[in-house]
Amino acid sequence: MPQFIYKIGLFILVLFLSFYSIELSFIASVFLLAISASNKIAVNLTSSIILLTIVAFIGIISSYGLKYPFYDILKDIIYFVRPITILLAGYFAVKRIKSPTFVFNTVIAIALFFAIKHLAIIVINFGKIDSYIYLRGLGGKQNHIEMVALVFLFFTPYHTVFKKYERLVKYIIIASFILYLSRTMFIILFIFYLGHKGYLFFSRKLIKGLFVFAFSFLVISLAISRVDTNRDSKGIKAFVYKTQNSFSELFEPIDTKKIVRDRRLLWEHWRAYEAKKAIEQIDENGAKAWLIGLGFGAQIDLQTNVRLDGTVFSEVPSIHNGFVNVLFKTGIVGFLLYVWFMLYIFITHQKFKTKDRSVLFNKLIVATSLYMLFNSFVITGFFRPGEFSIFLYGILIASKYKNEDLNLEIKPAK
Repeated sequence: MPQFIYKIGLFILVLFLSFYSIELSFIASVFLLAISASNKIAVNLTSSIILLTIVAFIGIISSYGLKYPFYDILKDIIYFVRPITILLAGYFAVKRIKSPTFVFNTVIAIALFFAIKHLAIIVINFGKIDSYIYLRGLGGKQNHIEMVALVFLFFTPYHTVFKKYERLVKYIIIASFILYLSRTMFIILFIFYLGHKGYLFFSRKLIKGLFVFAFSFLVISLAISRVDTNRDSKGIKAFVYKTQNSFSELFEPIDTKKIVRDRRLLWEHWRAYEAKKAIEQIDENGAKAWLIGLGFGAQIDLQTNVRLDGTVFSEVPSIHNGFVNVLFKTGIVGFLLYVWFMLYIFITHQKFKTKDRSVLFNKLIVATSLYMLFNSFVITGFFRPGEFSIFLYGILIASKYKNEDLNLEIKPAK
């Protein structure tokens, strides 16, 4: 098949991932996989696919005999199968495309488009910006393709198609990236920085990396905790208050009856609330639910009405905590396989497992596994639309083996 077909297919997949559409990205990944698949696949990628496939299979089995609406079951099947098709489509497409830099340039070009669009919207509405919330509402709460583009620009040695204007491209994407004011994206980019420096490999550097991360977290947390804020704070203090509230929003034990009566308190602890409701529902359904979950089609009963994206819900098909979400649908068995999937990637791509020229890709792949892990606490992990970690894993492992096959010497970026 002509090269331009694979290139168009990959471009469309990256674009649709950026649109935050589960349906469009699933269709694009299935199409790309259909035209690019081959019987040659890396052994460790095969193992990863098997783990994700078993998780999806458990969700189908556990819903057997339960009278969930067919549409809800179908949505969950697509939801859990989509990461598999995205992973394989990205892997096979990069292996098929002869250019080793096409996928990197594609991500950067699309990220640049979104960054310019984001900055233009801010400039047009500059006079109306009166709060941190309004600023974030202009461009959305985050855009992971811009974060991935910065990883490519700073942590790989490839020059982009914008070689003459590469510095300008960096400045534009960095400006947009910062103005999203996304705590998640800041932390993930820092994880890639540690990975790039080799602090995530099993060595003394890992201990040093953990120390650097912990020390940085402690210093920043201490500085933020000293800022006097409350839920009514405005401007940058509103962002600081939300940052101060991050831990309690995710993990702090809550009184669900009290929290429902105070809606502002509910939103401040929303992730913890919905996770607790999911676990309570599992517990109410007994041992089978704990073992293999409530199955595809199951809805989390919020036991209150909430307005999400302009629509009122009393039940939701998924929640922010990816670990609890997988536990709810597939039980402890699916949960353990999901965790092992990420640990497997982290362990099997350590430095001592490969040739020296692939160390750069191993650094980025190991960081990607922690990208998946961190996002599973806050935004449903790689199941969430607009999240790039599963795609990133596929294209990085393909790039790694392509460079080994072509015997290319890739030096880590400095």
